[in-house]
Amino acid sequence: MLLGSIIPYMEKIKWKLTLQESERMEVVWMQVKGACEKLQEEINAKDEDIYFFLHEMAHRY
Repeated sequence: MLLGSIIPYMEKIKWKLTLQESERMEVVWMQVKGACEKLQEEINAKDEDIYFFLHEMAHRY
């Protein structure tokens, strides 16, 4: 699910977060989720469009 929580995914990988890092990631994820939902509402973006946008951002930074 594109807009689901990232924390369960991160628990599956070998990257072990401290409690503080986990809390920060959850805050960032909620901000990204909110931005994606706003984008969907404002320009009627589809999940594929948002996926492409996030993919480009991840590879750029």
